[in-house]
Amino acid sequence: MVDMNFLVTDSDYRRSGVDYIYKGLKRQVAAAGGTQRLGEDGGRRYYAFDVADSYAKRLKDTLEDRIADVIAVNYKYDYFKKRIKVAGLKSVEYELLLSALISADIDEDKRYVIARICGSPYSIDGSFNFTMKPLVDKWNEIVGYIPPYFTAEQLKEFVSFIVSEKKGGRVYVAGGSVYDVDYNLLTRADLAGDGDCRLIREIILSSSAEVELSSPVEGKDEFYLKEFFGDKIFFGKGYFC
Repeated sequence: MVDMNFLVTDSDYRRSGVDYIYKGLKRQVAAAGGTQRLGEDGGRRYYAFDVADSYAKRLKDTLEDRIADVIAVNYKYDYFKKRIKVAGLKSVEYELLLSALISADIDEDKRYVIARICGSPYSIDGSFNFTMKPLVDKWNEIVGYIPPYFTAEQLKEFVSFIVSEKKGGRVYVAGGSVYDVDYNLLTRADLAGDGDCRLIREIILSSSAEVELSSPVEGKDEFYLKEFFGDKIFFGKGYFC
């Protein structure tokens, strides 16, 4: 495995997390004049990069924030997917329920993860397995609170309540993608399974309180966006062009 000043690894079957980190940092590393590599070695996926000391602190913070996304979204999704079984929902509604459960305390989970990450080198699964048992205990408590049956109306009430509790800002939807206030592309949904309604799942996972549309949203995404966000939907100038 390459020897660089930043190295993050995870089991190969969790390669999506390392790939997510790489996609989030590759342009910044390149802009800093650094070198980087994404690959596999000994059954592990890795991303390594090397930058000058003047860029190291900023990129370390970004790297740890992305690692926190991996655990607070991908690891939590897998944990809930294995343990939460509910009747009464369509498959897409079940995925929306999982996204809402992840989003409910994602900021708190991320702060916890960042405080307990071990590295560099950063072993995501190593840190998770050896320093974050209280986080897993909390997730297990949440599993115990989920009723065995959900109706679509209960899902609407549940997700709408979570959205109403958010203190974050606004995300922006344009051309079928979701962006933050600095117009960074958001891709947390890459960490939370496949399937329909990727756009609304991305919005839910963004942990934002409001949505501004610069282009129309269609199909199921439009339906669930109206169901969950209601009067928290705003329209940019581009929407009417």
